Amino acid sequence: MKSAGIFTLTKNTRRRVLSLIFLFLPVMVPWASEPPADITLPAPLPAPPRLVLEALLGGKAVINFNGRRAVLAVGERKPSGLHLRSLKGGVATVDFDGRQYRLRLGQGPISTRYAKPQRESVTIAPDSRGMYHTPGAINGLPVQFLVDTGATSVAMNAHVARRLGVDYLLRGQPVMVNTASGRSQGWFVELHEVSVGGIKVHNVGAVVMEGGFPQKILLGMSFLNHLQIQRNGLLLELREKY
Repeated sequence: MKSAGIFTLTKNTRRRVLSLIFLFLPVMVPWASEPPADITLPAPLPAPPRLVLEALLGGKAVINFNGRRAVLAVGERKPSGLHLRSLKGGVATVDFDGRQYRLRLGQGPISTRYAKPQRESVTIAPDSRGMYHTPGAINGLPVQFLVDTGATSVAMNAHVARRLGVDYLLRGQPVMVNTASGRSQGWFVELHEVSVGGIKVHNVGAVVMEGGFPQKILLGMSFLNHLQIQRNGLLLELREKY
């Protein structure tokens, strides 16, 4: 009986020992093979549309988008999705392809991609009388020009000159000017900068005349001689030479 009791004790002890061994053994869990990562590369960004405000035609804008030309009034939307939101001071705000762009006459939207510099150009449409008007600037101040290839220089009347701060009496040279009404007194001056769209020319000769003539500032050859002038149908294109 004693040996049987010893045997039973030994057997119970072995069970406890085995239980303790299994308790402290590390649990081995087979690694599950991970599914391959779903790596999706971002799609390349689409190239920005080519939008250019080519000309102003009364209260309408002539906009070239991706090589196609459209004429829009403010608030008008084309089937292509091109929408002219506003037009002010030679700057058009348009919506296209879910984005908004601000276009300055002769210039497209800013692009972050490098591109070889191109010559600036401005396209001008005629008015109902066949005259070519375009917004621009003299010495940084906004003006409205009348393109006149028959005028030897930029020309303005004295009232406009004073508004632009052109001191023709102090800095100008007296000259006699031939007009349709005869010879008139004028003053030859040099303008620091004349610009149309993205085209800028410095040290441009101009004539200031007393009285109300000319009513519009004439954009004459002292500016135009620096450009290439080309007609495309009724449109007049001004382009930098260099």
